Amino acid sequence: MKPSNHSLLLAGIFSSLIAPVSLKADPDLEIAEDGLLDLSLEELISLDVPDVTSVSKRKQRLMDSPAAVFVITNEDIQRSGVTSIPEALRMVPGMQVARLNGNTWSISTRGFNYIFANKLLVLIDGRTVYSPLFSGVNWDVQDTMLEDIARIEVIRGPGAALWGANAVNGVINIITKHAADTQGGLLSTGFGSEEKAFAAYRYGGTLGDDGYYRAFYKTFTRNGLTNSDGTDANDDWKINRAGLRADWRTETGAEASIQSEVYDGTTRPPLKLFDYGNNERHTIVDLNRDQQGGHLTGNYKQYYSDGSNFSFKGYYDRYENYDYRVTEKRDIGDLEFQHQILPWKNHDIIWGLGYRLTKYNLSNMNNITLPESNRTDELYSAFIQDHITITPDWSVSLSSRFEHNDFTGYEIQPNAKLTWKVAENRTFWGSVSRAVKTPSISETSVITRGMNFLTEDMIQPPLSNDLDSQKYLMSISGNEDLDSEELMTFELGYRELFNKKFRLDVTAFYNQYKDIIAYVGANGCLEGTTPDFSTGFPLCKVDGSPNSPDLIAEFPTKLANGLNAKTYGLEVVADWQVNDWWKLQANFSALQVDAEAYENELYLKENEILIEELSASNTANIRSSMNLPNQWYLDFWVRYMDNLKNAKVGAYTALDFRVAKKIGKDLELSLTGKNLFDKQRLEFSEIFSGLDATEVQESWYLQLRWQH
Repeated sequence: MKPSNHSLLLAGIFSSLIAPVSLKADPDLEIAEDGLLDLSLEELISLDVPDVTSVSKRKQRLMDSPAAVFVITNEDIQRSGVTSIPEALRMVPGMQVARLNGNTWSISTRGFNYIFANKLLVLIDGRTVYSPLFSGVNWDVQDTMLEDIARIEVIRGPGAALWGANAVNGVINIITKHAADTQGGLLSTGFGSEEKAFAAYRYGGTLGDDGYYRAFYKTFTRNGLTNSDGTDANDDWKINRAGLRADWRTETGAEASIQSEVYDGTTRPPLKLFDYGNNERHTIVDLNRDQQGGHLTGNYKQYYSDGSNFSFKGYYDRYENYDYRVTEKRDIGDLEFQHQILPWKNHDIIWGLGYRLTKYNLSNMNNITLPESNRTDELYSAFIQDHITITPDWSVSLSSRFEHNDFTGYEIQPNAKLTWKVAENRTFWGSVSRAVKTPSISETSVITRGMNFLTEDMIQPPLSNDLDSQKYLMSISGNEDLDSEELMTFELGYRELFNKKFRLDVTAFYNQYKDIIAYVGANGCLEGTTPDFSTGFPLCKVDGSPNSPDLIAEFPTKLANGLNAKTYGLEVVADWQVNDWWKLQANFSALQVDAEAYENELYLKENEILIEELSASNTANIRSSMNLPNQWYLDFWVRYMDNLKNAKVGAYTALDFRVAKKIGKDLELSLTGKNLFDKQRLEFSEIFSGLDATEVQESWYLQLRWQH
């Protein structure tokens, strides 16, 4: 179905207020998950539960938060029928989620969406999960039992002053439930056309008088997507995961927790690579990519009667990826200390120190070379924030983070936020921030070859005039002299709750980027190629390739800080509790991206176009949740994505649909349909990773959920 008009989506309304958070150990104080949708918006607000913690590292109402923050609740996850964290992020206003194949996504907000999107910081229970290899996220291993996620807090805009480098365009903070809130047993299982088979079981119990625990096991097998001609792409995905969490709370005001997960899985990413030995491009399918890893996280927090507290957090993370292109092994150890004090009546100060050690090993490289296969990096950090209450209506928050990394040295990332609480139900806020994205290993040290295939329409005149019939490759070499990318952003926001049933949230932003990393022409040819001067352009002939017109040519490039850019836009979020059984949620976002090259260099002009066409100009969502008689539940979700010019993807509208029946108190049976407007569609394609794009299909799955 090709949408001719998406105005219905622009008139929608959406919500992020319903964010149930309970860290109380007393089960009598808990709110049952199944009763959340039965509460009115007024009743939910009357609970007076602080909604978010990611904006200022302290609990505060979402209405009072001086940031463009959105909350995906556990109820949102369950009622939407999503089966992965990336799919859940489609709910977020301005968050652009595009699926490249059966197990790979490109995810970003406010521009720069690509397979290597690297301006978004992602945390799971405070554990940073971006890869130092490319500063992005391996989304296929960022998973847990979805029923155990309490909420996902998403900040659109910089969060670097508190969370550190790479929190440039946003922060995604995935927060799982306290073990006290997951007592008893839960079983979820099902099957479908894409979800071939899945099951998860969790059980929670007590540890003495003050402790609680839960353990879970989760497994799934997902069918591959489809090729453009309708054949099976064979990019199947299988993974097994087990986890354990324990929480304690003592009468002295101390809290402690420990949690761990391990996983082992296999994906089949289809690859298109160039074989320099045989001088031909070949497609690799049915080749398993094994992944395994796990983490161990510990937290301790001590509260005092004067409102102050301090905490220690530490984690160890292991990741192994056995890919055809490279075998990647990574170990990360991280320690953080945080202290909150109230030294004066109107000041709330939080400060902290952090240290992270990363050890990396890359081996068995194909189409990738690295001067040193082993690398160790250290990151030292400190931050401070002072929240100042000027009057009951006005407050200001001043914060900054100070870091030292092994790529660019010292970095300072300050932030200032102003909040005007006009009334209990109306808030205005503004923010000015500086953030940086530090270079990654792939940008400073790695050389990639035979993965980047240029099509003729990408070769602009005058170069295309001489190379019409030739085959094009592009090598990209890292650069040890890269500087950090810088962002200066300005945001204004407004929130209001009307009649305790309708909430409106509007954010306008302007971002100014400096020193964006881009590829430029490199001097000299790499091994296996020789200079070709016949065209007058920097071009290398692949050794052993035929002469023109069948010449196989490689364009040598390197990375450099070569672009500035500005982005600006508007994000509108609304929530309407129509009546006690029907809730409507919607959002709309508009984005404009303008890039400017430092000089009139051949490749930099191409980079201008690339950056400007990476992201959709408009996105929108409408979600409806209905509680029908006799314990029937009906949900639908319509979302719109504008065209992605660079990925050669047209605009599309998608529909997800879910109907559920609760049988008694403990059992629920549901049927979910996904992407129902199209039999199949392309969501993303790219030329820099060697990954071949496949197409998303219409799918259905049946789920049985038992909880006792």
